[in-house]
Amino acid sequence: MLGSKDRSSRQHGRRQPCRSTGGATVITKTLTIGLVFAGSIGLASADFTQAMRHYDQQQYREALQEFRESADRGDAYSQYMLGRLHEAGNGTTQDFVQAHKWYNLAAANGHRHAAEARDLLAERMTARQVSQAQQAARDWQADGSTSSPTPSSSRPPVDSLSEQERVAEIQRELNRLGYDAGPTDGIMGERSRSAIRQYQADMGLYRDGRATADLLERLRQTKPEQVEHDDSPRVVLQDDFSDGNYRNNPSWTVLNGEFEVDRNGLRSIVDTTTANDRAMGGLNSDRPEDIGLAVLGMILEQRSGRQDEQTAPTQPARIITNAPVGNDFAMEMDLASREQPGQLEVGLFQGDRPDGTGYRLVYSAGSEPALALLRLVSGNAEVIARHDGRLDLEDGRFHRIAWTRDESGRMEVHVDDRRLLRVQDNGLRDPFQGVTLVNHGGDYSLRRIRLEE
Repeated sequence: MLGSKDRSSRQHGRRQPCRSTGGATVITKTLTIGLVFAGSIGLASADFTQAMRHYDQQQYREALQEFRESADRGDAYSQYMLGRLHEAGNGTTQDFVQAHKWYNLAAANGHRHAAEARDLLAERMTARQVSQAQQAARDWQADGSTSSPTPSSSRPPVDSLSEQERVAEIQRELNRLGYDAGPTDGIMGERSRSAIRQYQADMGLYRDGRATADLLERLRQTKPEQVEHDDSPRVVLQDDFSDGNYRNNPSWTVLNGEFEVDRNGLRSIVDTTTANDRAMGGLNSDRPEDIGLAVLGMILEQRSGRQDEQTAPTQPARIITNAPVGNDFAMEMDLASREQPGQLEVGLFQGDRPDGTGYRLVYSAGSEPALALLRLVSGNAEVIARHDGRLDLEDGRFHRIAWTRDESGRMEVHVDDRRLLRVQDNGLRDPFQGVTLVNHGGDYSLRRIRLEE
């Protein structure tokens, strides 16, 4: 059923691409040109691909014609783009009635942001214009064109599809259910993975973000009214250790060293003498930046397996917990550090190897750089961001550390509401499996940790 302004207040996305500014609708451009694919099950047509090329080159008349051909076949993204062109008057006379019609059709066909674009536009239209636009959308459907989903009886069997065709079918089904999987082009990108993970979360499934045959079968059986879009953050880990036991609710596993729970939370103490002697050997203790870089280099050597066999540093204390989370996350910790120098590492890992692929946040007490963000891939570690300055947390208080990553790969780290790190990194695109805490030397207490997506 086609929506109208008073029935479209339901928001389907966490991030909305439209806003009203000074009476004009501003829509964030997140368009990607894909390859041209052939196929009879709804892969992105040559018309749509060519239309995107024309649009990006501001050849709006040509884009209008190509989008129209795809829109007439029920492609929601082409219908949405026609709405934008008519609203802006690009390649054609500005026509709010036509723009509203195409936004309305795109919304009915599952485009996630078309309803909001339509409603923002309706605020600039008269009641008569809105009525005309709604009638035009109904007439377009009655004319023989349709944006309705393909009946299940005419859908190709799942086991007959190639991988590319299966991905395209999954994208179409996700869009039908109100998830933003992008164009039905058969390309498995981050946008499609994110839509799959959100669908899996809403349906109570394991969030692996994979485009499997089983997923397609379930999507085909799902009706829009069965889906309840949960836009609130999902908490995957929360622990304040108030039960006095790190082994239950949630369960933490000690891999090395010793941990205990006291009145201040989870505590770990590792003698720093041997590790510090190695890091500081031959360095001027009056230059904390040299010490910090040496310590960071030591950690990188450990991660890359290049440790000096003649040196026997203190064994780090390691503890992990299972906490499956998507590629975008928000972690918050209350941490206390009691001595300098020292090194603490907190991170998220992928797969079943806590010391393997993932991101690590390293704090070096009393040294410079005080804070560094590392990316680990197949045993190789790389510093992707660092705070070139001291960060003395050894003041007898707990400090709030917030670490976030969004869907575009932008990460930020705040300490006591002060942003110290900011970096864009897309080196890791898969979900994470758990949280790891490694004490390379020092006395630390973790009073609280929360992880959500």
